[in-house]
Order: sequence, then structure tokens, then C-alpha cells
Amino acid sequence: MKRLLTLTLCQNGCCPTVEFDTDSVIIKDDFGGKVSLTAAQFEILLDQCANNKGES
Repeated sequence: MKRLLTLTLCQNGCCPTVEFDTDSVIIKDDFGGKVSLTAAQFEILLDQCANNKGES
């Protein structure tokens, strides 16, 4: 999978990353965990955050 964009979110000694590809978004934490989302799922996540309609 060719990475189009990788963002590093370094704060206070931790460095999670968000990797964007043409069809997916992969979020990785410092402990080896990762979440893979399709581009459509990531768009839904962004819409929910922007509209503050997420679950509590």
C-alpha cells in the first residue's frame, strides 16, 4: 500500500500517526495498536465530529 500522506501527532512523548491512502485511513498508537477505516468510514467520522452528533 503506497502512503499518500502520513501525519505524526507528537505530544508529551507519544507519537501516534494517521496515514492516508487513496482508499483508507490507518490510525496507529504508540503501543502497536491500529485502526483501519475506509475512506467512506473516515468521512462519516469527520461529519459526526463536525456536527457533534457522536455518541457520549
